[in-house]
Amino acid sequence: MKPEVQQYLDRVHESDYAMLCEVDRICQKYNIQYYLHGGTMLGAVRHEDFIPWDDDVDILFLREDYEKFLEVYEKEADPRFKLLRFEQYPQFFDFITKIADSELTYEETTFGAEDFYDHRYSHPTLDLFVFDKEADNHKWQLVRMKLLYALAMGHRPYVDYSKFSGAMKVVSFALTTIGKLVPFKVIARKYMKLQVLGGTAKRGEDETTLFISNEQPDPRYWGLDFDAEHLIYGPDTAKIRGREFPIPKHHDRWLKKTYGDYMSLPPEDKRVPMHVNVIKE
Repeated sequence: MKPEVQQYLDRVHESDYAMLCEVDRICQKYNIQYYLHGGTMLGAVRHEDFIPWDDDVDILFLREDYEKFLEVYEKEADPRFKLLRFEQYPQFFDFITKIADSELTYEETTFGAEDFYDHRYSHPTLDLFVFDKEADNHKWQLVRMKLLYALAMGHRPYVDYSKFSGAMKVVSFALTTIGKLVPFKVIARKYMKLQVLGGTAKRGEDETTLFISNEQPDPRYWGLDFDAEHLIYGPDTAKIRGREFPIPKHHDRWLKKTYGDYMSLPPEDKRVPMHVNVIKE
């Protein structure tokens, strides 16, 4: 990685760390349980820091803790760290509530739609993922959530249909076209109802199957389910910059399920930021 790129990512990681520490402070104050998630958990376990090329923070709550966090966050948090609730805006980015550090603004993002979103996502962000109980007919629950995701895509500035082929391209075009005719806030309300179709996930329920209900349709996560046992026996911890943060106690099982051989580094050409465009030729 070029020195100037690494220097910029170092600044991003300073921002990421500040957001994570603020969230951790609030959660400790109000006895709210959260866990590092995704690349942030992987970085803490594998690097004892952020992944060098990662550019955001991922954390995960059970539903009851997520709702409690939203209740207290804005009255407690430094105003520098803005809460972005996806359901409150007319445009669709994803179904993930985020916290954005307003003190650092990217010159350019990889999705190239800063003006469309009024620059809300042109900052380092911390993503809040949610664990919900699976509904009795979980496969049908997921199908309906995917359909709503496709409709919501109509509220993005553009859709890259080259990712689809054959009939899927036709179906995707039809659904996004229909989605443009439905206000995004209507789609968001329907999606949120589907998230909790199986009930609210709470601490201490040891015979429950959970799923991450606001994930993007990424094959690494979408549809993956987790026994509550992954969480309930108390969190473990891992270090980022020398500070301990909570991770699931059975994180080895979790990371293998998600990433396979998670201690091995990806190919060098994959070690690039996902959101901020800092790769200059």
